[in-house]
Amino acid sequence: MADKPGYLDNGSWAQAHVERLRVKAPKSGLSKDDKLFLLLIDKPDRTPVENRSLAALIRVERAKETMRAGRGTIREAASAKAKADRKARDHQRFLAAGLMTMVGLLDDKTGEPTWDRATLLGALDAMAQVDASEDQQRRWKARGDAIFARTQNDAENPSGAA
Repeated sequence: MADKPGYLDNGSWAQAHVERLRVKAPKSGLSKDDKLFLLLIDKPDRTPVENRSLAALIRVERAKETMRAGRGTIREAASAKAKADRKARDHQRFLAAGLMTMVGLLDDKTGEPTWDRATLLGALDAMAQVDASEDQQRRWKARGDAIFARTQNDAENPSGAA
């Protein structure tokens, strides 16, 4: 395992950990385990029991480090998913605003409502409360499809020569 790129054997890892702890100590203090680790690593004539304790501390600290890295990865993944969800939701909102612009409820230059905001809200609320029949919904869909077709045609032939 020691021949894998980026792998630190316990001795190399311990030296790097000692450096991190010595930088950390004045700023935020050390835990009991950190103090014991420094005490044992600095002791030149360790007993076999102290060597086993040091080896156990190294395993524990490396496991904690791996766990912290894993938590960071999980946080990053959750954050990326939340960002993608927000982006998708915002995209749907922009599409809805585009529909309102197509029918003249929003000014296409400024994005401001062409009606008073309260009037527009009331009209949208009334539409949301309508219990439309399937026939009414089909008529609305046909009307919307016609507007989309007209808009598509206008985009393809901006000069009006259809």
